[in-house]
Amino acid sequence: MLDRMTFSPARGSIELNGARMVLSRATYAADLQDELIRRYGEHEAMVLLLRLGYRNGREDAEFIRQAWPNLEIGDAFTAGTRLHMVTGTVRVETLHNDFDFKNDRFSGDFLWHGSVEAMEYSRRHGRAIKPVCWAQTGYAAGYASVFFRKLILYKEVSCAAMGDKFCRVVGKTVDEWGKDDPFVRTFLEEVLVTRPETSPRIRKNGLTQGSQTAGILDDMIVAPVRRDLERLAMAGLSTVITGPQGTGCFKAAAWLQARRFASGELHRVYGGSDTLPELLRGIRQMLAKKGAREQTLVVEALEDLPADAQLDLVNLMQADGAAPDNFMLIGLSHRSLSQLQCDKKLRADLLYALSVMPVTMPSLAARQDDIAVFGDIYLSHLRTQQDDFVLQLTPEARDFIRQQSWPGNFPELRSTILRAALKAETAAAITAEDIAKALTNEASTRPQSSAVETSKRSTADCIDAVWEATKSTLDHGVPIDDLIAKIEILALNEAGGNISAAARRLGLTRAKLGYRLALLNK
Repeated sequence: MLDRMTFSPARGSIELNGARMVLSRATYAADLQDELIRRYGEHEAMVLLLRLGYRNGREDAEFIRQAWPNLEIGDAFTAGTRLHMVTGTVRVETLHNDFDFKNDRFSGDFLWHGSVEAMEYSRRHGRAIKPVCWAQTGYAAGYASVFFRKLILYKEVSCAAMGDKFCRVVGKTVDEWGKDDPFVRTFLEEVLVTRPETSPRIRKNGLTQGSQTAGILDDMIVAPVRRDLERLAMAGLSTVITGPQGTGCFKAAAWLQARRFASGELHRVYGGSDTLPELLRGIRQMLAKKGAREQTLVVEALEDLPADAQLDLVNLMQADGAAPDNFMLIGLSHRSLSQLQCDKKLRADLLYALSVMPVTMPSLAARQDDIAVFGDIYLSHLRTQQDDFVLQLTPEARDFIRQQSWPGNFPELRSTILRAALKAETAAAITAEDIAKALTNEASTRPQSSAVETSKRSTADCIDAVWEATKSTLDHGVPIDDLIAKIEILALNEAGGNISAAARRLGLTRAKLGYRLALLNK
């Protein structure tokens, strides 16, 4: 890092491997903390500094991955401690650092010597009664979380500002800490969510364009597949992203495009669109120009691509015998990869090119622990009349939405949360009953008998359609037990391996599905 540090007083810049840095007095951060406490109170100051530290840590982790693309992932992960030391923030001593990126397992124990936050606090205010290294703790969480599909949180268990010899921080996944832990709840409910009262300007634009929470929302949506997306970006590969409707497939594609290409154009088109041939010609012309911007083509409903367009894409991806560095194709489908392969509507060479590392977006039901946080974010997008008016989900409402299957996934959750907020009996508190009423809003506007009859007809039609589709499979000699087993496995895959979510989707108990899956593995 020091070899890549460039001091240029004549230009008024300091750069680390091309990234602009700033040298400032340690008192600046202490002044900021004092002013935030004076204006907003200690708790709000802590939340803001944790949030700023978290964002800074995420940006530094992404910077390390981009600036040193060939760095082994473990070295990139531990580089966060070196950045802390290079920038003069703290000297880090590792007591324990155990990580397994494949299985999302992490635990760490570190000593911070000479923490700038702790030292400046002590110099100004004497002995503290609680830990004060808020920005550094948030930074550690943000940096580490980039490398895992789970949120990593750090707690400062001792602090030099309290008279301890050094600061000590312990890091674990949010699951290991437990969702009922007070610090975890603060982080999930306040640090990761930009509350309306902290940014009144958001409310002037009503429901959400340019909201500060948009980046957090997108980041959380792609969190389960972020590691795969990062690998694809580093390898320069095209891919196929599958998942149920409303699970964020396009957001994952846009995230991948932004991660791979610092600039460039993103084109979005439906696979069966009449405009696709003209779009492909335009992309070819752009790529042929010297110094052309990178081009990313996202094809929705990949399975609907006509044969001639498939051939054009194969030729475009294999220019001169190798995929071009300035073009990426991302196919989206609500069908699974195995279904796309069985349908045989897509050319084998195209599907092989896109499935080197396929990405599968899990359903919202498979992300039970995240649902309440998404609800908080959607609430923060809603405009209120008063600047100090805060919309919140009650604990019962949070539990209630975690227990729902949400077949419509993110769009259904957002629509339900906003409808519940607008029709809530109590202005500031959205209850479980409010959510339940919002879920049944359309059915309640029709006579009950009509709704029941419609439901019966819909169910009967659905069963008839399934039977027609199943008959041909049975006629080919596939036993019904094998067919049911395959359905259970597909449900489990769609739920990202979460047996509870898969069981809810199938209308089974977790114990029953677990027993049936255990029999299959024997």
